Amino acid sequence: MKLYYAIFTKTQNAVEAEFPDLPGCVTFGDNFEEAYENAKDVLAGWLANAEKQFIKQPSRYDDLKESAGEIVPIPLDENILNSYAKTKRISIIFPAAVIEKADRFRKSAGLNRSALLMKAVQEYMENHSV
Repeated sequence: MKLYYAIFTKTQNAVEAEFPDLPGCVTFGDNFEEAYENAKDVLAGWLANAEKQFIKQPSRYDDLKESAGEIVPIPLDENILNSYAKTKRISIIFPAAVIEKADRFRKSAGLNRSALLMKAVQEYMENHSV
């Protein structure tokens, strides 16, 4: 699991989290827990949208231990990272009966058509290597 260290600093009004290896990757929260959750989100969003030349390998803890603030490891959440992935609209054609069956299933699963199709394609590719 890939992780980056964030430096958490308590201010008068918030808890701030900054990733020293990722320029401009900063967030905050009203308390530590909220700042931590926001840090997971901003880390994934930053990495998903950054140009490759700006993405550095994570520093080691020992390289950051002199930093002011609390050093906290933040794991890269693949689900959040994937939610920031660029999308592309396509048009597909299915028989009406398949769409009706898929719609019944996806509604019971709490998914939209795109999410169901994406999950189905991913599962199919994992199980049918070429």
